[in-house]
Amino acid sequence: MSYFNDPTSVSEGRLQAVQGYYELGMIDEAWEEFRSIEKDFPATPPIVQMKVLLMLKQERWEEALSFSAELRRMEPHGGAGYIHGAYCLHELERTAEALELLENAPDSVRDEAIYHYNKGCYQAAVGDVETARSCLRKSFDLDERLVAVARKDPDLAELKGII
Repeated sequence: MSYFNDPTSVSEGRLQAVQGYYELGMIDEAWEEFRSIEKDFPATPPIVQMKVLLMLKQERWEEALSFSAELRRMEPHGGAGYIHGAYCLHELERTAEALELLENAPDSVRDEAIYHYNKGCYQAAVGDVETARSCLRKSFDLDERLVAVARKDPDLAELKGII
């Protein structure tokens, strides 16, 4: 089967274009390309995840939260719906719910640095500094680049001397 006859390959190629615009900060162009994909192809997990990422970039927390739930329904063993959904909840000042959502994430997500990083941020936000510190250490062990991110993260202001 050729690339042009395979709808999955075509949508993936077009999603790469959306991602390229997204990474370049060209959000209007990303949305424009995304809308044509959404119109031409059924909603798949990669398509829904890209929609969530675009919404996050625009701080459309409620909408992104809704589509994160859809992503969790589509891929209950995947991590993106949990990570993105928890982030939305935190941004909506529903941090306790964000922590609960992360606790309900599948075991496979617990191997990801971002899981531990976000959990550390949320624990810091609710005042549990010791758990936050432990989570952040785990995230740094998994991805040392997160140390530099943590030093600039306003959620971790109380931990500046520790990081």
